[in-house]
Amino acid sequence: MNLFSNGNGSVSDYLRKLYGELEGEIDSFADEKIVNCDVDEWTEYLTEKYRVEPISFYVDYATRSIQKTQIKRNNPWCHFGDVYGEPQFYMVDGCNIDYKVPFSGDDVLLKCTPSTYIMTSFEIFGFQKPSNTNYGFITIRLSYTNQEMKGFGDNLEEKVNSDFRNQFSSFEKMSGYANDDIRSYNENLTSNVQQLLNKRREKADVFFSFSKALKIPLNLNSSSPNLTPIPLKKPHRANLNEPKPHAQEQQFYIDDSDFENIIKIIHLCGAALEESAKTFNQFNEEALRDYIKGMLSSHYENTVTGETFRRVGKTDIQIQREDKAAFIAECKVWHGIKLFSDAIEQLFCYATWKDTKLSLIIFNKENKNFAGVQQQIQSWLKENCKSCKQWNSNIWDCVKYREDTGRDVRLAVALYDISIKELPNSKKN
Repeated sequence: MNLFSNGNGSVSDYLRKLYGELEGEIDSFADEKIVNCDVDEWTEYLTEKYRVEPISFYVDYATRSIQKTQIKRNNPWCHFGDVYGEPQFYMVDGCNIDYKVPFSGDDVLLKCTPSTYIMTSFEIFGFQKPSNTNYGFITIRLSYTNQEMKGFGDNLEEKVNSDFRNQFSSFEKMSGYANDDIRSYNENLTSNVQQLLNKRREKADVFFSFSKALKIPLNLNSSSPNLTPIPLKKPHRANLNEPKPHAQEQQFYIDDSDFENIIKIIHLCGAALEESAKTFNQFNEEALRDYIKGMLSSHYENTVTGETFRRVGKTDIQIQREDKAAFIAECKVWHGIKLFSDAIEQLFCYATWKDTKLSLIIFNKENKNFAGVQQQIQSWLKENCKSCKQWNSNIWDCVKYREDTGRDVRLAVALYDISIKELPNSKKN
């Protein structure tokens, strides 16, 4: 096997191919992924993914082995072929000495020709590419006849090592030339990745700027005891003079003020449940959900549903527009932090990538240490969410990243204590 061979192309060809793969990966990003991605995080990831690791030989850690063999040598008496019956070659006793040199880096660089190169052959006896856990190796073979080795006398060790060093030096020079070719590529990779990401993001921004501007028009009952009435204007439709191309399907979502209003209504319900804990403690999860759903229905017209099929299951509460959910919520009874975490995963499974306003409502019916439950939930949210703001002792307003969609989701977690407190025994006379 020969290293740095022209038949495998040049280092420059390899770098152009690698850069083309980088461009292709970024171009393949879906619009919603590129718009909502963290450019710094993706820059760091892609830079590391497409960075070329330079070749490093560790000659001081080379191992050496020796094997008896027959050495092929030219016949000095054969000048005219076999006209006089002399063979062109003959085999004599000798040995092979193999130097196994470990290396790290992108092994492709050892197979391609750098822009600067030495006109010689780089034949090796063995090659092993590096893995994630092990170094690679090249094996350089030196062959000597027994007579040649006897002739080295007391200098045998020094002579063999000197021959190896002389031969190996050309390998080090060529790998150094290859490393020179990749240095500029690596140095500019971070800025190039940023430019490609920003360029791809600009292509998607136009569409998503319009998509994000479409807010779901929630219809408030005029007679509802709403906490903070939200002015909802009737959209104006311009006169159409001629047919136009069909617009993209509207992806409705609720804005932050509507979301906060919904959570405030849920909080009013939860506070009422806590005040009448003795009554509501007997309710099961479904009855508690229906109570909250009924209160929301009194505020928003014909949009609140319960036990609605969503993706992989049925969500407890959702507010929708034209069969498109904009807010979904789950109601659960507290049974420990593990099931709490599972409930959030379940809520995310119900939500499509378009759903960015979610809520989890927790009822504590059995745990007497309510403060401990609050602390467990707060610690979990701070550890697993990008941000977490506490409205009051019952509600946390968080932002959580969804890996499956590449988007941030606003998540409200509400916790209410409807456990029955035991009164201390009265003192007996």
